[in-house]
Amino acid sequence: MPARNDQALSLLSKMLKSPPRKALSLFNSSAQQCSPPTQLAVSLIVYHLISFNMRWFAECVTLQMISGKTTPPLFTISSLVQCVIREGKNFNYSLVYETFIAAHVKAQLPFEEACLVFDEMIAKGLVPRSCTLNKLLNIFVKANNFDGAWQLFEKNKKAVHLDEYTFGILMKGCCQNGDLDRGFQILSEMCNMGITPNVVVYTTLIGACFTKGEAVKAKSLFLEMRNLGVVANQLTYNVMINGFLRKGLRDDGFELYERMKNEGTMPDLHTYNTILHAFCRDGEMNRAYKLLREMQEMRITPNVVTYNTIINGLCRMRRTGEANKFVSEMKLYGLSPNILTYNMLIDGYCHLGMMDKAFKLLGQLTSLGISPTVITYNILIEGCSRFGNLARVLELVREMEERGISPSKVTYTILIDSFAQCNDMEKALAVLSRMKSANLVIDVCTYGALINGWCNKGSMKEASKLFKGMRENNVEPNDVIYNTMIFGYCKEGSSYKALKLLKEMTDKGMAPNLASYTFTFQVLQCDGKHEEARHLFGWLIKSGSGPSTVDFEVMA
Repeated sequence: MPARNDQALSLLSKMLKSPPRKALSLFNSSAQQCSPPTQLAVSLIVYHLISFNMRWFAECVTLQMISGKTTPPLFTISSLVQCVIREGKNFNYSLVYETFIAAHVKAQLPFEEACLVFDEMIAKGLVPRSCTLNKLLNIFVKANNFDGAWQLFEKNKKAVHLDEYTFGILMKGCCQNGDLDRGFQILSEMCNMGITPNVVVYTTLIGACFTKGEAVKAKSLFLEMRNLGVVANQLTYNVMINGFLRKGLRDDGFELYERMKNEGTMPDLHTYNTILHAFCRDGEMNRAYKLLREMQEMRITPNVVTYNTIINGLCRMRRTGEANKFVSEMKLYGLSPNILTYNMLIDGYCHLGMMDKAFKLLGQLTSLGISPTVITYNILIEGCSRFGNLARVLELVREMEERGISPSKVTYTILIDSFAQCNDMEKALAVLSRMKSANLVIDVCTYGALINGWCNKGSMKEASKLFKGMRENNVEPNDVIYNTMIFGYCKEGSSYKALKLLKEMTDKGMAPNLASYTFTFQVLQCDGKHEEARHLFGWLIKSGSGPSTVDFEVMA
């Protein structure tokens, strides 16, 4: 023991007499070859390094000690702080606290102790730099604890120098939390403190506005930002264009795209993919092709997302042959089609009734080393069901289960509908039971398939039970289900029940289809309820939900 103490004292003496880099080298050698360094040794080397403005090295030493990378974590951040302060004379203690807090953050240790040390620093009348507070705020935001970040900010905003990065971190946190009101509060507080919000702060809040469906507020912020002289960057334009187009505000989105180019901010791959998606979604394939050529002229290389967007647009328009040409083109660019690409092509062939080609693509997946997903199987199962091939449907379900792919809610709903279309409600209910056993939630589509099955079978009592059960399970019937029930009651001759649902449907703002009007009107006439039929027509016309004159002629 005396020998070890002599060694430690000798090391400390050499460290304090040496230049900081040599002292650090002595410390590291001792830590690797001898016994673990004492708290005093750690404190003195940290003190020595900070004295020579080598804070980064001081952070590294502290990080090694408190994270246990060099030795077991024998020290806490609090004990090290106290030891350095005790040894230091006429020293900037703020730097000590900030060094240890920075090391603690980098070590990704529980941040409660770092916050306590920060509080102690404030209590001693020391003024932390904004970057120290920012580090702690960032930890809270990354942990998805915005309330904690906000409390820390509110408690210390008058004791710490704040900067635009402080508010940027807070803005990111509140927007991730979906707290739009707090976001505008942060913006207002920045301005009140004389800190001009930067482009990052504005862009983050604009993105949150679009996420909340507040396109008008987003547009207002963009104009405010420009009026303050804050220059929009590529990301700002991308957020704005994407937000407008997703909201269906095509003119605003395309106008901003042109302004972006005119003002010298060049569109990037994300910009082009966003515009391309809007064209393909709306079936404007010629404009999509023109934009693709523009990308290539601007030397922006398309990626898999670019080609998948075009392929999806073509497949939705049943132009699967053209879509295949783009698969070949993407391969020429060295891009590999992924499972999304193949799912879109398979779906395109299924809708065209070209099931042989769809199954051929399924076979290609395996040879390419791409695993089909539950979506792949659902597309094929629905395709086979659409053409009445129930045997193939069941074969596909067995195959996906053998691959370890569990049927989804969509899979079960397609199966239920397949059996319902074949008037085999017993098997449809058996599938429903399996679905419940798998703890899958029954949604409006599942209810719709079952209700349609019972209505086609003429069992309105069973259909009515399900219809009432929907509300008990907080599932709102849609217009398809209402129209199905109305048709079922009309077929049964229950004119009043059909009429009641027709009125209930319009009260909810849904528009009954022509068949619902026609059958209800006709069944009332057949029952000799001419007055009710006239009232129905008059009431529908008055409410603005009724059929046109041409439709009335069809009904009559």
